Amino acid sequence: MLRQLLFTCLISLVIALPARAMSVLPLYLDEIVNDAAIAFQGKSLENHSELDPQTNSIVTYSTFEVQEVLKGEVGATHTIKQIGGKLQGKINQITGMPTFTVGESYVLFLYGVSASGFSSPVGLSQGKFNIISVPTGLHVSNGRDFKEMTLGIPTSLVPLPALNKMQQAPGPIKQLELEEFKRLVRQQRGADK
Repeated sequence: MLRQLLFTCLISLVIALPARAMSVLPLYLDEIVNDAAIAFQGKSLENHSELDPQTNSIVTYSTFEVQEVLKGEVGATHTIKQIGGKLQGKINQITGMPTFTVGESYVLFLYGVSASGFSSPVGLSQGKFNIISVPTGLHVSNGRDFKEMTLGIPTSLVPLPALNKMQQAPGPIKQLELEEFKRLVRQQRGADK
């Protein structure tokens, strides 16, 4: 709840200040899972920008087809509102604010909705995991090292194939198999209860 309040304050500052960049501290995967109000696997259906009457800022609405719910209650589709976008030739781009490509699939961990209707991935792009098709199946990545991100999770909660991969790889692990990742998320949620 405190992180959600801090995130809302950050969004308010972004709206009020002329600066167009945001940065956040790196989060562990257990923090991303625990701080999310909802999490789901979904496919991007639409993005559209408009002028927000509450903030008088350009905002972007992104709608997803929900394929699997991992946390919270989510309908068959889910729409989020984020600060920034392009409208009638005007661009309000916030560095660090995640964007979504229509037709692409993601696993998203989202904060709850603020009083102004905003909701973004936990830790900005840290809570947005791209689903990537590789010859062996589907993997996920948010660009960070899973070895580092899972340091806060007991090894007993990490699926054995993923744990072995992380322990044996000499360098960073930037992708995990999708099903192993979702199992890790479910196990972390169970441990948090």
